[in-house]
Amino acid sequence: MARQSEDSRHSKYVIRIICEGEKTEPLFFTSLCDKLLDENGGEEEWDVKTIPQPDIPEEKPSMADRGLYKNKKKRVKGKKDKLQPEVQGQPPLSWIRLSRKKLNEGVDEAWAVFDKDEHPARKDAFEEAEKLIDDKKVNIAFSSRSFEYYLLLHFEYLYHPFHATECGERIDGKKVNYNCMTEKSKENACHGEKCINGYARLKKYWNETKTSQSTFPLIEKRLKAGIINAKRLRIESNSKENCPIYDRNPYTNVDKLVCRLIHTEIIPYHEECLFKDSGDELFIRVHKNVIIVCNKSSHTVVIPEGLLKKYNWEIDKYESLNDRCILPANEYTFWIFTLKEPEVILIEKKKTHPEYIFFPY
Repeated sequence: MARQSEDSRHSKYVIRIICEGEKTEPLFFTSLCDKLLDENGGEEEWDVKTIPQPDIPEEKPSMADRGLYKNKKKRVKGKKDKLQPEVQGQPPLSWIRLSRKKLNEGVDEAWAVFDKDEHPARKDAFEEAEKLIDDKKVNIAFSSRSFEYYLLLHFEYLYHPFHATECGERIDGKKVNYNCMTEKSKENACHGEKCINGYARLKKYWNETKTSQSTFPLIEKRLKAGIINAKRLRIESNSKENCPIYDRNPYTNVDKLVCRLIHTEIIPYHEECLFKDSGDELFIRVHKNVIIVCNKSSHTVVIPEGLLKKYNWEIDKYESLNDRCILPANEYTFWIFTLKEPEVILIEKKKTHPEYIFFPY
């Protein structure tokens, strides 16, 4: 039987996101949840919290208040929920164990967010995450080389094995950065060939990620591009790599956690999507250049114009694909379309249904 804790005394669905870092990842996901909270008028059916909570200096307010995502936004004044006092062990296994501890306490869903880095217990961590607790297991949001690679995919599609987030060397056991592609860049800097942040500075995507400011505003308007490019990256990785996920470089599946939080579902071509909205039920399937829609409701359904849209993720542009259609029960209709490289088909999210992205790759 699961142990009782504060996490098990909620009426809402509880999600805990256990992060490797104390700044970049906690700040990102807390800002994302704050945005969702604002969009829903301060109300959300889920109780989502990052561990550790980000430490936000009072004198440096961020672009969005960051705090405990629970009915209202709060400013976090100090570092809490440190991993070490709760669970000992080598990372990333320690983060999986903490995630399992939260599940055992009654949390509905737990995610462990960590990078490849040089962690010695990656294999053990992935195996430990598969062990069930009350029919639940730990979800992993993994990035290689680091979380910054996931951020990079919001700006462009790139399949490149970076060696580090910041290039540098160890002196007396301490990492000394080369300040790649900055005014303080050292002679040995890689000029963006080996480190992610150096590449990002070269392309003018961002300057720093290890600050008290959230990186979420950097990619907020490019969220769909990041989701699509991360999916493309995994497809390319699966076609090229035979090694386990935790040994790959590059690799990321952080978009799966993002999709979970923003209520977005990825539907591969040739798979049926059961679309439900206000009592209507439609089976939607994309095959080559045809969208087939079948009414599985017991009544006639009016399909509004523009339910299905063509979306260009490079310029953030939408275009209607369907006209208004009255579809009797158990009948079907179809639309023919053409797509260019930076385009997908989607159904935009509403309060009554999630967003669906139909993926052609």
